Amino acid sequence: MGMSFINWMGFLMLLFAFLLKEILLGVNAWDDLSLGVIVGVVAYLAVGASMSLWPSAKAQSA
Repeated sequence: MGMSFINWMGFLMLLFAFLLKEILLGVNAWDDLSLGVIVGVVAYLAVGASMSLWPSAKAQSA
């Protein structure tokens, strides 16, 4: 069972979010974020997680 293109895109989305969080970890800009930005980030992470866990079309059941 290999990873499809969608799985790799989801994995890269989550990796990008993690790296961006690490870069901005020391910045105090998080206190000024609006609710819309927080909802957008949560939606971005949800899409990335669902894409990385999406079943491959090549997956074969046992």
